[in-house]
Amino acid sequence: MMRRERKGYIFVETVVALALLSMSALVIQGALRQAVITRGQAQDYTTARFLLEQIAGEHALRFEQPEGSGNGRFAPPYERFQYEWELRRVEVPMPMIPALLPIEVVEMVEKNFQDYMGKLTVRIVWEHAGTEHECVGETLLRPELLWQPEPEEEFL
Repeated sequence: MMRRERKGYIFVETVVALALLSMSALVIQGALRQAVITRGQAQDYTTARFLLEQIAGEHALRFEQPEGSGNGRFAPPYERFQYEWELRRVEVPMPMIPALLPIEVVEMVEKNFQDYMGKLTVRIVWEHAGTEHECVGETLLRPELLWQPEPEEEFL
């Protein structure tokens, strides 16, 4: 008599167990999919950062370059990445000089002080999974790397 009552329960238990396994498999698949997407994004950001440093390094090595901007694409295998750069002059205010400094030091600071620097902004843009991403870096360049045209003389 007990055997007849248990037969129906085995089928129900099996269906419930399979439903739980299916739901677990879906959750695991979603987690793995998200992990793969996150890994791809992390790899792209790392690549973009290295490419950004490459462009910034090229500009930091040039002597007396004029203010301006430009853009371009990287060669394979980085053809998905594009770059934009801008170099402009940034004014630097004269710092306050402590009154306790010797006169020679004050004169040396005033003589050697330059009131500007170059500001280089590099922007890397790429597309991943249908969305646009960007990585931006800024650096200051010493005045010798920024070309300043001579002031034009006025003719009378």
